Amino acid sequence: MKRKERDFDQKADEAVEEETNINVVVRCRGRNDREVRENSGVVVSTNGIKGSAVELSMGPSALSNKSYNFDKVFSPAADQSMIFDEVVMPILDEVGRVC
Repeated sequence: MKRKERDFDQKADEAVEEETNINVVVRCRGRNDREVRENSGVVVSTNGIKGSAVELSMGPSALSNKSYNFDKVFSPAADQSMIFDEVVMPILDEVGRVC
């Protein structure tokens, strides 16, 4: 094997070891006081407290509703400690193993 090919293979192996995944996490908020007072419609929904999809319902006159998938989706019912345990702690654990 030529030196250039050997160096390239070694760099590729190093890159694989350093690879990390980016997760996209969505936290949906509940309606604020103004929205509740005005009896505005709920357009964002999730499947349970924690899931992986956000459903947009634009109302009965909408041509179509949309669904978007993410790595994790938290509904308005999810509290801060749940999000910390599910999202932040795994990152801190990984950083602790690397250091």
